[in-house]
Amino acid sequence: MWDPAQPAVSGVLRKHPSITVRTVTSPLSDRPTYPRSVLVLVLIGVVAAGFNLRPGVTGLSPLLDMMAADVRIGAVFLSIIGMLPPLAYGVVGIVTPRLVRRFGSVSVLAVGTGLVFAGSLVRLRLPEATPFLLLSALALVGMGIGNVVIPPIVKEFFPHRVALLSTVHVAVLQFGTFFPPLVAVPLALVLPGGWRGSLAVWAVTSGLALLVWVLVRLRAGGSRTGPEAPRAPGTPSASADPSGAPSGAFGRILRSPRAWSLMVLTGLSSFHNFILFTWHPLLFVRAGLSESTAGIMLGILCVIPFVLGLGLPVWAARIRTPVALVWVFCGFTVAGYLGMWFAPVAAPLLWTVLLGLGVSTFPLALALVNLRSARPEDTAALSGFVQGAGYLLAATGPFLFGFLIDLGGGAPAFLLALGAVLVQAVVARTACRPGFI
Repeated sequence: MWDPAQPAVSGVLRKHPSITVRTVTSPLSDRPTYPRSVLVLVLIGVVAAGFNLRPGVTGLSPLLDMMAADVRIGAVFLSIIGMLPPLAYGVVGIVTPRLVRRFGSVSVLAVGTGLVFAGSLVRLRLPEATPFLLLSALALVGMGIGNVVIPPIVKEFFPHRVALLSTVHVAVLQFGTFFPPLVAVPLALVLPGGWRGSLAVWAVTSGLALLVWVLVRLRAGGSRTGPEAPRAPGTPSASADPSGAPSGAFGRILRSPRAWSLMVLTGLSSFHNFILFTWHPLLFVRAGLSESTAGIMLGILCVIPFVLGLGLPVWAARIRTPVALVWVFCGFTVAGYLGMWFAPVAAPLLWTVLLGLGVSTFPLALALVNLRSARPEDTAALSGFVQGAGYLLAATGPFLFGFLIDLGGGAPAFLLALGAVLVQAVVARTACRPGFI
């Protein structure tokens, strides 16, 4: 970009005064900024909402055997409860960009946190499995909204701190993933209501997140990707595509091999995550470990992506491509699955650590959604596509894994998981390629 202040260019202008120099601005340069107090509130909101995107899932898995004493659950319930989170995330991911365009990202996230709170609270009062699943689905819809909306909110409010705030987002999401299974069983043993009391803790934290985003909505109003979004003078309004994203952004995504590869990489990362969220504790319990120990193992598995997620987004922003790291993670996943398949109780901690390293492709893939899109509008469209279609792909994981275990034991289920790792390794090169979509 030519700058008239540069000496060389100034000399040319003196010799040729008829030359006209046009200043090119960044897509973000003409966007107004919010007051510092609003930015602080949004940062608190990102932390609060990000934490509550997973406890309703990972905090339940170690309690399933306790829950079975009060609520009649069987193999169908286990398959559905494992498939429900990614299925809800996928469906919501497809429609959320349209809601963002119509109502604004802040308003949509406030509603999403409200759904998490309502579903998490009301399901505790239900004595039957079916209504419990339905209310869980309501909470998961709210979590799915947060999955899609938080990345573009980071891009909107902190356009020059995307890598740092992506790190914060990924870190609190992973903390909300690993901490609940660590404390789920101990909380159930000391709180009134047993497993219901344990799950009530996460209903309270989601209520706090709702309060923060209501305050953000009152202070910040709409958002720059919503109907209140200001446009630079002379900038035409974008026509909307069926997903709610600007037609140009959505068209580029559908035509981009990198976007499709990133979707598959993210989807298969979640494919493994939700298999392990559902079956990792159960497989260890069936192999002879105690429920408490199995819950601790799941917590350890989830804490590893949290620790790595503290540095992965910033590191990925500084290198040309993280494809080699993805391949290393895939190798760890293969080793962990093989260990759980052939000798689960021989070294449960080792298999857990290997799998925790392996599923760390997920925080890396989340960071790439922001790093491979140039504008908040592009980020919203890419986030909706990657997480919507990706979670629909991931929804098949727990169901197929459980079906194959019931059908033919461990071999078919673990072969399915190992095949998914191979596909991850293949698409990683295109997904991690440098540049913007």
